[in-house]
Amino acid sequence: MKKPFWKPSEIDKRSAAFQPELAAARRKVSELDAGKAAALADSVAFGKWSAERSAASLEVDRLTGLIETYETDAEAARRADAEAAARRETAAARKAAADLANRIRTDGARIMTELLQLTQDCAKQSLAAKALNSRLPDGEVPVPAADILARDFGAEDRKDLRSRETTLWVVADDGRIVGDQASVNSADGVTGHLHVAGAGFRWKCVRRKFREVEFHPRTLPDWPGGLFQLMRLPRVDGLGYLFDGATMTPEAVADLDVAAVVAPRKKQRPTQIELVPVDPAWPPADVVGQADRNAGL
Repeated sequence: MKKPFWKPSEIDKRSAAFQPELAAARRKVSELDAGKAAALADSVAFGKWSAERSAASLEVDRLTGLIETYETDAEAARRADAEAAARRETAAARKAAADLANRIRTDGARIMTELLQLTQDCAKQSLAAKALNSRLPDGEVPVPAADILARDFGAEDRKDLRSRETTLWVVADDGRIVGDQASVNSADGVTGHLHVAGAGFRWKCVRRKFREVEFHPRTLPDWPGGLFQLMRLPRVDGLGYLFDGATMTPEAVADLDVAAVVAPRKKQRPTQIELVPVDPAWPPADVVGQADRNAGL
């Protein structure tokens, strides 16, 4: 199958240039083989045929070997090109990873700082609104918390979108809508009956008009929770969390020292101590000799 984006190399072109010659040499061998029977009748003719046949066969072998050599060289060149491309791709991927890691440390730190500052501003405003609402004059609407105001859609009344008239099968006695409209048997499309499975009887059904209304239902206010309580920010310079609002109060968030929280942490490596004997062997010879003398006493 032809490769859509493959461009032949010079080696490939040289190999392809010898293909017509190889095909011609093989045809010549085939033609000579066809004349073998006629050459067998005369020794001189057979000798001439044998020489021509041998030369033609040698030419096929030469061209085949030459093309195989070119193809081997071309395959080696393609492998080298593929390896070089893979190395370039790997190097580009390493650089992209390093660039992204640098963005995490720089842009990430800036974004975390802005989010933490926004969270603190929300906590401060919420506390201020709470204090103000506690002494609100009569008739004044309470001051909302900004983060709640931003994230809560509030109550909404029902809103009709579109409507149409439709006719459905209902039970004639009480007007109940038949769940499976297709199961009603009717001869005239106006009256019909519905067999009740397992009950041994059937209901009389009639067609009834309805106004089908598509609408948005009425919604009630839904408390979304304090913004700081839902905020959990990871550190971008090491392990752990920069901020976990689920464990904090509004007062603690309002009093937070943002600069201290986002300050980069210095990397600290653990320190250990090991004892390595400096003697080449143990026990020393003088200690062994003294031990032997003490044992002989």
